[in-house]
Amino acid sequence: MECNLLIGGEAGMGLATIENLLVDILSRLNFHFFATKNYMSRIRGGHNFHMFRIADHGVNALRDNTWELIIALDDETGKRHGKDLAPGGIFISRQQVDEIESAAKERFGSAVESNPVIAGIALSAIGCGREQLENAVADAPLMERIAAGLEFAEQWGIRGRYAVAPRANPVHYKFDGNQALAFGAILGGCQFMSSYPMTPATSIMIYFTRAAQDLPIHFEQAEDEIAAVNMALGASFAGLRSMVATSGGGFALMQEGVSLAGMTETPIVIMVGQRPGPSTGLPTRTEQGELFFVIHAGHGEFPRAVFAPGSIDEAVAISRASFELADNYQVPVFILTDQYFADSIQIAEENIPVAVSSRTYRSEGPGYRRYELTESGISPLTYPGLGKAEVHVDSDEHDEEGHITEDPGVRVAMVEKRMKKLASLKSDALKPTLFGPADAGTFLICWGSNKLIVKEACERLAASGKSVAALHFSQVYPLTMEMIAGYGLEGKSLIGVENNATGQFSQLLRRELGLEVPKGILKYDGACFTVDEVCREAERIMEGRG
Repeated sequence: MECNLLIGGEAGMGLATIENLLVDILSRLNFHFFATKNYMSRIRGGHNFHMFRIADHGVNALRDNTWELIIALDDETGKRHGKDLAPGGIFISRQQVDEIESAAKERFGSAVESNPVIAGIALSAIGCGREQLENAVADAPLMERIAAGLEFAEQWGIRGRYAVAPRANPVHYKFDGNQALAFGAILGGCQFMSSYPMTPATSIMIYFTRAAQDLPIHFEQAEDEIAAVNMALGASFAGLRSMVATSGGGFALMQEGVSLAGMTETPIVIMVGQRPGPSTGLPTRTEQGELFFVIHAGHGEFPRAVFAPGSIDEAVAISRASFELADNYQVPVFILTDQYFADSIQIAEENIPVAVSSRTYRSEGPGYRRYELTESGISPLTYPGLGKAEVHVDSDEHDEEGHITEDPGVRVAMVEKRMKKLASLKSDALKPTLFGPADAGTFLICWGSNKLIVKEACERLAASGKSVAALHFSQVYPLTMEMIAGYGLEGKSLIGVENNATGQFSQLLRRELGLEVPKGILKYDGACFTVDEVCREAERIMEGRG
C-alpha cells in the first residue's frame, strides 16, 4: 500500500511549513516516505507544489504523476493537477481549505493555524490516529491543531482511506540532499565555508550558519562568488579544511579561483548545485547540464576529482571523504548535485558514524620546499606559523620553493608533477553501484541524482521479465577501465539516463573509456524523472520502438 500526496498553492501559503511538519512526524513514526517539491522563482504568488510518497515499503523516488490525495490551497492546483487524481482518490478543494481556515481562525485565533490542521488531514488519510500521533508530537497546542485535522478527515469520510503500515526498524536520520552534503562536510572536518546565496545551493549555507553557532566552524557570506572561492583558498592555505557551494552561474565567476587552486595545489571542496541554463535559465528547477563545465573548469591543465552522489547515505559519505581526498592529493574536489537532489527529503538507511576527521600537518623547518618534486607528484604540505618553515606560494609558475620562474625546464617538471597525481586519483576511483544481475542483456547507465529512480525502475522492469540491470556512477571523473570491468558492457544494450539534452555522461564514457552508449533517455524540461517515465521509455527502447 502507498499514498502519493500532492499539496499545491502559491508561495507564501505555508506549503513549506506543512512539508516540514509532515516529514518530521512521518520520520518520528517510522514511516517509509520520500518528499520533494517543485517551486517557482518568486517569493510570493506563482504555483508551487510539494509531493510526498508514503508507503509500507522503501521508497526513494516519485512513482509517477498520479496522486491518491491532492490538497489544493488555491484554484490553480485543481486546474493543473486535478486530472492526475488516481481513481477513487481524495481531492481536498480550495473551498474545503477555506472551511479549514475559517475553523482554525475561530478555534485557534488565526487562519495561519490551518497548516497543522491540513497536515492532520493527510496523516489521518494514511491511517494515523490521535494516540499514535501523540507519541510523535510533544507540543500540546500543536497536537490540538493536528487533532482538528483528524476531525475534518472523519467528517469527510477519508480517515484511513490509504492506511500505510510503518516500517519495523526505526528511522536513523532524515535529510534533504543539501543537509546531507553539509553534514558530511562537517564530519569531514570542514571548518571554513564561504559562499554567496544561489539556488539550489543556499540551504547548504543555512546549515553551516546554524552549525557555526555550536561548532568550531566559521561561515562567511561573501559579497560575490569571486570573493567566496578566494576566501576559502585563503583559509585552506592557513590550515583549515574549506569549501564553497554555488550553482552554475556562480561557479562561472569562480573560474580564476579554481585555476588558482590547481596552480597552488591548495586543497578545496566545491559543491555545485545544477539547474537548467544557459544563463539564469530555470533557476528553481533541476537538470544535469553542468558535467562538462565542472570537469573542464578553470584555465590550464590540472588534476581534479568530480563526484555526484545519488542517495542520502552516499551524499554524507562522499562529502566527508572529499576533504580527505582534497588534502591527500592537494587538488580541488567537486561535488555535483542538482535542485531535485538538493530539495528531496529521504531517509538515511544506514546508521552514520558521527566521527569528525581533520587535516594533519608535518612541522617543517628551514629549507622547506612547498613544491618539492616527488615520485607521486605530492609535495609536503604545511601552513605558515607551524614550525620554522617559510611557506611560499604563487599563482605564476614556480620552482620547488614556490618562487616565480619562467625557466622552460622547471615549467615542464612542474606540469608533469601536478599531472602525476591524476594516476593516483584513478587508483582511488569509486566503482559504480550495480543494481540487478551482472549478466543482464540491457544496462541502464546513470549518474548523480537519478540513482534511486533508476534502481526502482530496474526492479520493476526485472519483475516484468526483462533482462535488465543498472550501473550508477557516483564518481564521474576521473573514469577508469577498472570501474567497468567485469560487466561485459561492450556486448550489452546500453541506455543512458540523464537530465540533460545531449547525454553528457554517455559522451564522457565514450571519450574516456571508449564505451559506446548509443541510446538515451533524456529529460530537460526542468523536472525530475519519475520511475514510471524511466520504465516506459526503457521498454520502448528495449522493444525496438525507439
